[in-house]
Amino acid sequence: MAQLKTKDGTPKPEPTCFKYGDSARLGFTFELGKKDEIFAPHSFLYRIELKDGDEIAFHYTYGVVRVIGRKLDEIFGQIKGQSIGVLRRSDPDDPCREEIEIREIVFEDAKDGMGHSP
Repeated sequence: MAQLKTKDGTPKPEPTCFKYGDSARLGFTFELGKKDEIFAPHSFLYRIELKDGDEIAFHYTYGVVRVIGRKLDEIFGQIKGQSIGVLRRSDPDDPCREEIEIREIVFEDAKDGMGHSP
């Protein structure tokens, strides 16, 4: 995707909490830490929920991935458009932190084999 520019022609800062990519058609990569990642293929996904703009819950047959932050509506819209391939916590110096922020990504194993959590 081409980088957006401001009216004066300078590159518009982009949030550090997600990346666009070709993998978006196959699944999502959730970066949990410096060396920990989960690639979750869409074939195991059965529902995505946005809760109050502060949490997105990805329900898979094997568990739930919760993306927790602030103002996540934009990410949810991009997910529906299959544009985003990678989700991760916002960098401490993210210039877009006031507009959108991922604070935490949590993976919960399925308790009953259907991806539901109590």
